[in-house]
Amino acid sequence: MASGCCGGNSGETLIFTCAGAAHSGQVANRAGIGLMQAGKGNLFCIAAVGAAIPDKMERARNAGRRVVIDGCEDHCARKIMEKAGLPVEVHVDVTELGIEKKPAEPQLVLHAKRVVEHVAETL
Repeated sequence: MASGCCGGNSGETLIFTCAGAAHSGQVANRAGIGLMQAGKGNLFCIAAVGAAIPDKMERARNAGRRVVIDGCEDHCARKIMEKAGLPVEVHVDVTELGIEKKPAEPQLVLHAKRVVEHVAETL
């Protein structure tokens, strides 16, 4: 993994996730945490990008690769990145992996693991 949460590192992989209220948004966020724990990149704050916090924007611009995991077809996290002028090298919509937005039987850990495996293969 590149750097810790607060230090910047040019070329690092940053992971931006939806953390929406629906199950699929929570899966997206949990998958981001799983990817960070697996050493695939650093989880980064999509809200800081939306708020255009200067030092956070600089780190996001300097990233070698930006991974965005959205929880549904609205693609809110990707749209925040686009509005900020930040390219997205890897984008995943967890519902396209067969994870329902509001399943009858939510399985957060299992579903997040499926997303982590998919993104890890993409990286």
